[in-house]
Amino acid sequence: MMKSPMLALAAIAGLGPLSAYAVEQSDFRRLTQPDNHVEVGIRSVSEGSDRFGRYNALYQDGIFLVLGLEYLVRPRFDEPAPMAFSISARDLGLGNRQVVLRMGRQGRFGLEAGYHERRFRGGHGLVTIYDRENRADLRLPADWQPAANTSGMNLQLSDLHEFSLAQRRREARLAASAVPAERWQLSAQVRQEDRDGTSMLAGLFGNSGGNPRAAFLPVPVDYRTRLFDLNLDYGDRRRQFRLAYHGSLFSNNEPQLAFANPFSTIGGWAPGSGYPEGHGALALPPANQFHQLSLATGWQLRPALHLSGQVATGRMTQNEPLLAYTANPMLAQAIVQPLPSVSLDGRIDTTAVHLRLSGRNLSRLTWNLSYRLDDRDNRTERREWVYVGGDSQLQDTSPTSSRRRYNLPYDYRHQRLRLDGQWRLDERTRLGSAIQRGRSERSFSARDRVDETLLELSARHRAGQRLQLGAQMLWADRDGSRYDGAAGFLAGHDPGYIDTLAGQWASLPALRMLHLADRRRQRQALSANLTPHQHWAISLEAAHAVDDYRNTEIGLTESRQEALSGTLTWAPSRELSAHAFYSWERLASDQAGFSFRGGANRLIDIADPERSWEVDHRDRIDTLGAGLQRYLLDRRLQLQLDLVHAQARARQQVTTGTALTAEPLPTVSNRLDSIMFRASYRLSDPLSLHFRYWFERFRSDDWAFDGVGPDQLANIILPGESADNYRVHIVLLSLRYQL
Repeated sequence: MMKSPMLALAAIAGLGPLSAYAVEQSDFRRLTQPDNHVEVGIRSVSEGSDRFGRYNALYQDGIFLVLGLEYLVRPRFDEPAPMAFSISARDLGLGNRQVVLRMGRQGRFGLEAGYHERRFRGGHGLVTIYDRENRADLRLPADWQPAANTSGMNLQLSDLHEFSLAQRRREARLAASAVPAERWQLSAQVRQEDRDGTSMLAGLFGNSGGNPRAAFLPVPVDYRTRLFDLNLDYGDRRRQFRLAYHGSLFSNNEPQLAFANPFSTIGGWAPGSGYPEGHGALALPPANQFHQLSLATGWQLRPALHLSGQVATGRMTQNEPLLAYTANPMLAQAIVQPLPSVSLDGRIDTTAVHLRLSGRNLSRLTWNLSYRLDDRDNRTERREWVYVGGDSQLQDTSPTSSRRRYNLPYDYRHQRLRLDGQWRLDERTRLGSAIQRGRSERSFSARDRVDETLLELSARHRAGQRLQLGAQMLWADRDGSRYDGAAGFLAGHDPGYIDTLAGQWASLPALRMLHLADRRRQRQALSANLTPHQHWAISLEAAHAVDDYRNTEIGLTESRQEALSGTLTWAPSRELSAHAFYSWERLASDQAGFSFRGGANRLIDIADPERSWEVDHRDRIDTLGAGLQRYLLDRRLQLQLDLVHAQARARQQVTTGTALTAEPLPTVSNRLDSIMFRASYRLSDPLSLHFRYWFERFRSDDWAFDGVGPDQLANIILPGESADNYRVHIVLLSLRYQL
């Protein structure tokens, strides 16, 4: 039977509007309805790399499950007692999995429970001489051959034990909120994080500038942190209050680490300090607590004037048992002056104040006046300690002993006053400015007081419909009280020992610490946003910054930073968009130093200008990339491509006086290339297919890692870490079903 041509044409013509209507309806649902879906698939990782997977849990090669769920039950707007429920589950097939459950009734109560697991990987090719059967007591092999330095030891990789800096964090969270009365809300939250794995420290033996020996140690990590929050809120149209409590309890199931001495007894060590009798011990992070009460408020004083503030007071405590002066039984028997206390009994009282007054005048000027205070009052008792140097000497209690020390309970107080504002000259131009004054005070520090004044200026101008310009300037000057680099050293040692020192200092008097030194900072930045066509946009930025440590003779004397960046965007339609970017950054810093020997020679050495040295650091970082996004087949198919290339180079040039010699250092370079391709296809209204391909390659040329074995240094057994160059391909294929 022959069909009517006109009827067929009418049917075909009707397909277009119906298809477009279906797409519009689908887009409307995605914008107005919850994205409830379940996702199942597989992920393939071609190569294991600790560096690549240090935060994303993709550090092993193999096939992994892709499993996720997003589900939200949202009540209708006209329900008399609306209840909401949601569950979110992400990355269930990886080590960085997360599950969150929420439910509640609007205006009544809310409940939340969550679990989050994260993994970290670090280090590459790490090895240790120690047997790790007992992680808290590191022992040497039964056939260990000690020596005075690494050249006499058997440090072949085949005889060593591999380990990695792998850590896992597991956090469980419970939260609840309730509205007991109008304008009031009570909320509480409890979190517990367990952290386990391995970190790394160096264990030291020795007691002077000439006889120390060290070995890097795998350190057990077994922490637990409990966090508690309780809030009471009140709010109306003009006033808001919050009374809050925060508590933090930290515990460590491995509070100390014992380790055997792999070196034989050498000159300057007491008998029995070396292998096999010699042992050392390190205290690991101690259990501690922090409790804080705070009151926050906000007041709408006038329609154009608002006041807010927060006051908090807290207390930190730590009272873990102290380790003995030495872990060596033979040296412990010779102790004549024991520990002054079995624990630190540490206590720090904290006070924090933040006040802010905001206003608006004449609809053109907006301004903010703020004040901050951060005060830490250290109430820990100051005691005398006569320690044993590096588990290698008998206790020296003589009046001139360098081992007689006093702990320094540091106090800290920082205040900042700031006034900033914006002035709208007209519809196209806005000006901004800020002035800030800060003061920091520290006890037992090279500088009791540090003051800094800061001034900022900015301008934004819209030069027509297609061009916007911006400029920023910053100037800051830091100075303070008289600089005394020996203040902490003198406060921590006994006068009987200090009187024996030539010059009575440990570090050079002309040395200035970075965070305390006089500094003059300047920064300028320019930006432009251009829209030459409705489909095109261009953004350009340039910045220049200089830090001048104008009164520093030894230390960091100057640092400079220059940066350029640009972005090009093209979006001709809703179905097609692309972008490209490039950034260039150059970092430069100048450092001055001085080499001096110990004892009486140091007074002679510091008068010799030929013992000075300088280092010029020059770094350059280039980053470029591009991206493309395309919708096809009535937006049922989505394609996305991202490309990134980054390269960094670091150069150090060392110059010395004639009394010193220095070898040139090789240039360090790193290179990263990344390709990310995503595709998703909607098979039907509820079902979609997702594909992802990720390629990443990293190459490093670093003399600090390349070819550095465990025996590279004579007096330190290194972990043998090497640069983790990798080339990883990841393929993901999954199905997502809309619920």
